[in-house]
This record gives sequence, structure tokens and C-alpha cells, in this order.
Amino acid sequence: MSYLEVDDLTISFGRRNIVAVDGVSFSVERTERLGIIGQSGSGKSVTALAIMGLLPEHAHVTGSIRLEGTELIGMPERELRHLRGNELSMVFQEPMTALDPTMRVGRQIGEVVALHHGEHHGSIRGEVIEWLGRVGIRQPERIADSYPHELSGGQRQRALIAMALANRPGLVICDEPTTALDVLVQRQILALLRDELADRASIFVSHDLAVVREVCPRVAVMLDGRIVETGDIEALIEDPQHPYTRGLIASARIDRVAPGDRLPSVADYYRPEEQA
Repeated sequence: MSYLEVDDLTISFGRRNIVAVDGVSFSVERTERLGIIGQSGSGKSVTALAIMGLLPEHAHVTGSIRLEGTELIGMPERELRHLRGNELSMVFQEPMTALDPTMRVGRQIGEVVALHHGEHHGSIRGEVIEWLGRVGIRQPERIADSYPHELSGGQRQRALIAMALANRPGLVICDEPTTALDVLVQRQILALLRDELADRASIFVSHDLAVVREVCPRVAVMLDGRIVETGDIEALIEDPQHPYTRGLIASARIDRVAPGDRLPSVADYYRPEEQA
């Protein structure tokens, strides 16, 4: 039995049951890092939110999501709240919306720890400082006493990662965690995530194949709510089977384009109307 097992997951919205995820199945082992890639609207983030139990009330969900054999779909909210932080956590794309702008960063991380462990203030403060230092923040005491708007984008993202990891959850989902960062900070965050996620299950959601390649040995390619290809990322890059995957890879290999030539795009390899 895998640590996380998603089986025939289908998610639709509204009275018209508009399908966002259509029969998705995959598994993640206890210390495995799985990348899920695809263009915007492919269903990546909706799948991640379903695992976390954070979909809106009007979402219609069928199929199965099992964490260590325990079914998450249909689980009461009270039980899901206990799992979040302890067993499941998520690093969101934009920390300025994920962090409370009215609270100091240290207090926000401390409340996550206290919610699940109920430790007294002194030990929580020490653990917050320790985690901020662990994710590469300089002067963690000062950062802990700062508000989110007083930090740089990289500092905010590191603080969000510290919050996600503070209770040592078994599964961490990273949803486009480096998209809003410059290239240098992006590489630093990827290296941090690669190290910190080495001993736990994780899912890394992104539209950028090069970013996923930095972190994940295995990848699932999503298109129009379905997984169209799964496999070892290096093997997939060398020999992609689906035309959409071939387009993603070609469009990322701009180093292979001669000066003056047109840059390739996914549309050069995959056209929905031709696949119908």
C-alpha cells in the first residue's frame, strides 16, 4: 500500500457539473517526490486542493483519496482539520495571500505548532526560530517579529515553507511555490525543498518542467483534467509518448533553437481538434 493513493478522482463544479478533474489516479510512496505538470486549467491545483480537503462546498467529488489507507473523501471537517498540519500540509504559490497580513510571521507559525501540540509559549517561540533558521532565513528572531509586508518575496516563501513543515507532516504539497520569485531565489527555494522533502512524501505542482526536474524523480503530466503520461522524469524527457508532453519538452528546450528560428510551442505538437 502506498502512502497516498488517488483512485479515479473526478471533480466537477456547479449545477452544470463542469468537470475539472476527470478520473485521475496516481500514488505516492512514503519518501517519494512526485511532480504534476501541465498548463493552467489542466486540473493540477484542483487535485491538490482535493487532497487537502480544501475544495469549495459546491464541488462534486467522486473516487477515492486514501492516506495510509484512510479515506479522505467524505471525512468530517473536524477530522480533516486534525490531519492538516499533522499529516498533510501545503505550500501555496503566493505567500502574501497565504500569510495573514495583520499578524507577525512568528506568531502565525507558532499558532500552527500550538494548534496541534499545545506547547507553552517559550518552547513554541524557540521552535519557530529554529524552523526559520532551518529554511535559510538570516536573523530569524527579527523575521519572526516582522509582518509579511516587511519581508522580501523569498523571505515570505521561506516562512511559508517553515509553517508547512513545522509539524513534520507525512505529505507536503507544493503548489507553484517558486512562480513569483526571481531566478536566483527560485533556485535557492528549490534546493531547500529538495533537502527538506527528502524524508517524506511530497507532490510538486507546476507548469514548468525545468522546475519540476530540479526536485522530482517522477512526474505525471496533466491535460484537460486527465493524466496523460506518468514516469521517471529523465526517461520521459528523453522519450515522451504523448504529443502534449513532447510539446512541453520542446517549448522548454530553447537552448536547442538556432538564432533567428521561431521558438517551438505546445501547439506545434499537440492540437486538441486533431486528437478528437
